[in-house]
Amino acid sequence: MNSWTMLLTVLALPAGLQLFYGVLWEGVPTAMISSAAVGTAVFGAMYICLYIFGYLLAGDLEDRRYAAYRSMPLSPSADLSGRMLAGIVLAAVAFVLTILAGVVTGGSFAIRGLASVPVVVLAFLLTCIFWMIVAVPFVVYAKNERVAEYAVPLIGMLGYMGTGFNGVMVDLAPIEGEILNYLPNTLPTRLLVYHLVPADDWVELGVAPPAMPTGPEYVLLMVVYAVLAVVVGTMIVNKVLYKRGWWP
Repeated sequence: MNSWTMLLTVLALPAGLQLFYGVLWEGVPTAMISSAAVGTAVFGAMYICLYIFGYLLAGDLEDRRYAAYRSMPLSPSADLSGRMLAGIVLAAVAFVLTILAGVVTGGSFAIRGLASVPVVVLAFLLTCIFWMIVAVPFVVYAKNERVAEYAVPLIGMLGYMGTGFNGVMVDLAPIEGEILNYLPNTLPTRLLVYHLVPADDWVELGVAPPAMPTGPEYVLLMVVYAVLAVVVGTMIVNKVLYKRGWWP
């Protein structure tokens, strides 16, 4: 499979899943379809961040490009930032395609208000940052492109399926209770559902309990997750890949 075919396949995977679910969910309430679509869209962003980010980094390692990078006046943080920016753009494409698939399958989406816009954008960005950094230690220490291609994306798949579509179908999740408002995959998903899906009775939809994470403390927690991830990722890239110590 060439790189373009691989990229298009990965980008289309979450939207394809949503279209497949739509065939099975005939007669399901609109808000439930919408919630599931958001859960699958976040999975798509996670998968892109883990797979594409990890795969490209592993390719550079196997081709020994970092031996050349170390001889250049290149900042490790700039290298990491550039990779993350590209990953965010691709993750956004996968996310939007899946939301559009949600509309095609009967979902409906609406922003609750102007205050929801920065929350939605921040939740998406922090999710991407966190999951791209998760890929870094696996790829860097395994130094194997196959690990990036097969093993690393499984983290996203297990998180998605193991928490009931990233915490939006609580009856399907073996994990239950308040923890669904704190995990790094379910927290942003449930936050996005609250701000993007026009609904109020979350219990009837199967999204609650627990209560939706609507307070500012939940946004702050996502920021903490992302900051910790960036610190760890920067340290690993600086020390292991650029041989320059633990911090720039």
